[in-house]
Amino acid sequence: MMKWIVLFGWVYIVAGSSYAQEELAKDTAVFKTKIVALPILFFSPETNVGFGAASMFTFKTDKNNKNLRPSQINVGGAYTLENQILSYASFDVWARNNDVVIDGEIGYYRFFYFFWGIGEEPRIQEEFAVNFPRVRLEGYHRIKGDLYGGIKFTFDAFDITQREAGGRLENDSYYPGANGGRIIGAGLGLKYDTRNHNFYPTKGYNIFLSYERFDKGIGSDFDYHLVWLNAIRYFDLKKDRVLAANVFGRFTNGEVPFFHLSAVGGNSRMRGYYEGFHRDKQLVGWQVEYRSPLFWRIGFVAFVGNAIVGESIAQLKIKNIKTTAGLGLRFKLDKERKINLRADYGLSKESNGFYFTIGEAF
Repeated sequence: MMKWIVLFGWVYIVAGSSYAQEELAKDTAVFKTKIVALPILFFSPETNVGFGAASMFTFKTDKNNKNLRPSQINVGGAYTLENQILSYASFDVWARNNDVVIDGEIGYYRFFYFFWGIGEEPRIQEEFAVNFPRVRLEGYHRIKGDLYGGIKFTFDAFDITQREAGGRLENDSYYPGANGGRIIGAGLGLKYDTRNHNFYPTKGYNIFLSYERFDKGIGSDFDYHLVWLNAIRYFDLKKDRVLAANVFGRFTNGEVPFFHLSAVGGNSRMRGYYEGFHRDKQLVGWQVEYRSPLFWRIGFVAFVGNAIVGESIAQLKIKNIKTTAGLGLRFKLDKERKINLRADYGLSKESNGFYFTIGEAF
């Protein structure tokens, strides 16, 4: 697990903050565009010293519309002394009085990952290096009330540049995708969103259901289906204290490359596991997080979760359930919009992880 050791400094920029605009904002619903920039410095045995920057851009597509949800664009990049590159831009844009939502990510990565096997195979760590561009696009239109329908598109082009000699990933016939490959998928999605706040919701639902088909007919190197369900409920405990509950499921069928199997771990679900420590075709899980302010801009969280993977739904057995738990601190970068810098430590029986990023896990 790569551990981010140091993340320091922040620059707070208010775009177009002339005196006239500030006076206007006191009496109207004008929404001021803001940029938060964060220089980063980190070290791990795998990466050596790494450095870069991340920034967050919050705005409204119509700054005079009181009811319009704010939009957000995150941009980041880092370089390590091992000649690794991480670069990305993610976005969540609301427009036309919340009738239209566009989400996605565009990035390029030159990095390494760990592979521990699939299903209940023994956990034997081996490293592989990969270069890949990534595109994720989702577009939704309001159907009625808080229900949205839309389309989504997925693209990755995995160029695996190095594998461990004698490792399991040398067997491409047993592990589809061990030689790399391109995944291209398109599908449909439904979104139900009653959150009272985009960045730090204290009540409401955020439910997402989608189906994607990855097909050689549209340029993919693999044929398979993917169904994804992610349901979150936020409970307002008053005084900025929140209980967030998340149930998720990811189900695939067909020739799924190992790098796109349903996986346990990461900085959003099952923190404490390296992403992909457990992976297989099917995944179900849940997590709960308690969030509370402490003092000044500092907050506290505690979280716990379970997940299970299996080749088929019938193989999702209780005896194979994985458990994680952890604690975290929050630093409020933007008091008005409740945007937090997140530092979490997660722990399981098999591994642990430390995470620094912007925004809540879910």
